[in-house]
Amino acid sequence: MDSLLTMNNKTKQSHSLDQEQLKNISDQLSDRIDELLDYFDIEYRQTDKMFISACPVHGGDNTTALNIYPYGEVYRGNWKCRSHQCEKIFMPSIIGFIRGILSHRKHNWQQDGDKLISFKEALKFIENFLKLDLTKIPKIKNNEKQKFVKNIKTINNKPLFNNQFITRKTIRNSLQIPAKYYLNRGYSENILDKYDVGFCNSYGKPMYQRVVVPIYDVDYKYMIGCTGRSIFEKCDNCGYFHDQSKKCPDKYLFSYSKWRHNKGFKAEETLYNLWFAKDHIKNTKTVIIVESPGNVWRLEENSIHNSVAIFGSSIGQKQKFLLDMSGAMNIVILTDNDAAGASAKKQIIKKFSQTYRIFCPEITKNDVGDMTPEEIQTQIKNYIKENIYD
Repeated sequence: MDSLLTMNNKTKQSHSLDQEQLKNISDQLSDRIDELLDYFDIEYRQTDKMFISACPVHGGDNTTALNIYPYGEVYRGNWKCRSHQCEKIFMPSIIGFIRGILSHRKHNWQQDGDKLISFKEALKFIENFLKLDLTKIPKIKNNEKQKFVKNIKTINNKPLFNNQFITRKTIRNSLQIPAKYYLNRGYSENILDKYDVGFCNSYGKPMYQRVVVPIYDVDYKYMIGCTGRSIFEKCDNCGYFHDQSKKCPDKYLFSYSKWRHNKGFKAEETLYNLWFAKDHIKNTKTVIIVESPGNVWRLEENSIHNSVAIFGSSIGQKQKFLLDMSGAMNIVILTDNDAAGASAKKQIIKKFSQTYRIFCPEITKNDVGDMTPEEIQTQIKNYIKENIYD
């Protein structure tokens, strides 16, 4: 925490921010409440409406005293201390909440009359936390964003993609399905056809010479984004993924990454396969969390239909909201057998252990996508049967 409390000399000494800019700052902080609480090492649990913990402002030990509302009715990030009413001293905004925590940490504030940090100090902390120049924060021109985020159920239902509604038919007509790359990796033609996984050979397109994996809305009507895997392997010389019969690239290097999301797609707000898995999750009360779409496909091939992928080794707040709405009571963690996978497992356990039963099967391969049907039966199916459904 010391790094953020240490003020950057380049930070402006004054912040003349109007109310609309402060609302914008509060929105950005509200999107990252879980990160903020983790940063201050605060233990919490989360419902679909609020974060709950002991109040870190006065240092209380009542684990239900603090309620923070990321999608508050009046404004986002409002909070209440139900034992000492600390919000009446620091103001019930997320900025006031941060000021309260810092006052307790720096001056041991516990009650009205104790020394506080200044509002300016709180803003400087926020500037470092968000890595933004707060004086350049734009004003919110309307409240459409707030209206949208208040309705949690629409988080992953917005089918707008580059201002167009793109249907499955359009996607399938633009790709060579099934993708040969994944056929060669042992995935079945049926599973790749089911998930519309195909090769883009349209020169000039952002996904040219990539295997495209479409991501659909939860109603399975429109594509809300896509990710593309290079058909080339990593070059030992330059570290990028390109045709190694040609010289290594020296510009536009982002085009040669292993994976590439389409512009504007926010993977941290989406759960891959939720459109197929949602009914199975609701019926079994169990969700399986994996890192990548390939893991989902391998489980589907082996008649396991309640898995979702988080696109990497961390889980975002909106992904957590989607899981909270899914009806799951049990979480099976099947992240990869590497350092990033271990970190992801630890993060998921910390975020969900107070409200879900957590299960962590041990697998012998690096990831689920590399497993054989026999291994999936003995290491995953049997584990779930014995530990969850038995």
